Amino acid sequence: RRKVQYNSLVHKDLIGQVFLVYIKLPRSAKLVRKMDVFQQLMEYESQKKEKHLWEGEKAVLIWAGSDQHQHLGSAIDVDHVKNALEYCVEKGFMAEAEKNRLSGSVSHILESVSVHEFGSPKSNPAHRIDMVINRNGILAGEILIETMNLQNTKYYKKWSWDWFLLYYLAGLLLAVQTLKVLLDLVKGLSSYF
Repeated sequence: RRKVQYNSLVHKDLIGQVFLVYIKLPRSAKLVRKMDVFQQLMEYESQKKEKHLWEGEKAVLIWAGSDQHQHLGSAIDVDHVKNALEYCVEKGFMAEAEKNRLSGSVSHILESVSVHEFGSPKSNPAHRIDMVINRNGILAGEILIETMNLQNTKYYKKWSWDWFLLYYLAGLLLAVQTLKVLLDLVKGLSSYF
């Protein structure tokens, strides 16, 4: 009887390429969350012609991700949305005309933040709408600030492609290893009989 052996030799270049890509990727949980939020932001950005309040939502998120939003966990209201619009005009993220257009829709902007899951309502009395910006909202604000309101997204797009490449190569490596094991098993069984 011949003993079935498994050889774990894999093409070294493929392993080397996967390893090099893996080394270059940051392994921070925050980056992974930011990549997910970035994809959401890009999806909403592609719909901005239909979603007329999106620029106002981005203003709230930019404000929330900046040093202006100091009380994390505290509710914000329509006055904070007005402050966010003003802040974005001052910092060059938004034109004055855009701020003026959105000023009459501050309560709807605040509600839209919740719909896009960047915040959650804290209370909803008849005269007031309060919203707590959540972790994804803060990360979205950081991304919007880092990318200058999604105008400079090269960094995030590069990391997105690197992650996809890594997963593709890892899947390919797994498929090659599985095929090798199956071939060795069939070869071993055929020599056994």
